[in-house]
Amino acid sequence: MPTKDEVFLVADQMLAAGEEPTLRTVTRRLNDGGSPRDVCPLLRKWRDTRGHNPKLDVKDLSAELREHLSAFGKAAYRIAQRDAARRWVQDRHEADAIRQAEAKDLEHLLGLIDGAASEKAALLARAEAAEAEAARVTARLTKVENQLDRFRSEEFWDRVMQEIYEVLPTSGTMTPEEILPELRSVTFRGASLHKEPLTPATLRKKMDVRVTHQKYFERLSDGRYARRAG
Repeated sequence: MPTKDEVFLVADQMLAAGEEPTLRTVTRRLNDGGSPRDVCPLLRKWRDTRGHNPKLDVKDLSAELREHLSAFGKAAYRIAQRDAARRWVQDRHEADAIRQAEAKDLEHLLGLIDGAASEKAALLARAEAAEAEAARVTARLTKVENQLDRFRSEEFWDRVMQEIYEVLPTSGTMTPEEILPELRSVTFRGASLHKEPLTPATLRKKMDVRVTHQKYFERLSDGRYARRAG
């Protein structure tokens, strides 16, 4: 039977890595596993303690529906990630096969038809096309990886903004310098994993983006921030 400390440690590590701690993923990472009956109340206590409540921007949905939608989104993300990886592997194999086939054809035909310049040019063009296709496959993979990195980063920083929103007083203002010491240590570790350490300048930049989109905060003329009404 897992202990509270074991469940809290696993959930904190997952959150710092940009992963969503769920009953299934936390149970899987526990050294001795555990039954849902044992793990579920401890994970719920971790969420209450950390003030962690993953949810969509739609505020009027029930907690149960938000939980289902969150689980669906994560499952879809994992499926998309696997599909992208499978497509890249398939495209890579096809490109390799094309290059190998073209190289063999070129060697064979050049040996049989010495001086057939037009045929040679056609084969070279096909080989170049195969290499160009391989380059396009690599570019697609790079684009997918960049999109996944941006998705994880945006998801992490939105959680940080929610945490800052809770730190701000309901009626009052704070500067980024005053907010920074109030953030949890796990948030600092998560920021370092995303290669953007937490500083007052970083907080100001991220908060200003939300101000521009009318989310979470209002920025006052003196550079201080308050909770956005509604």
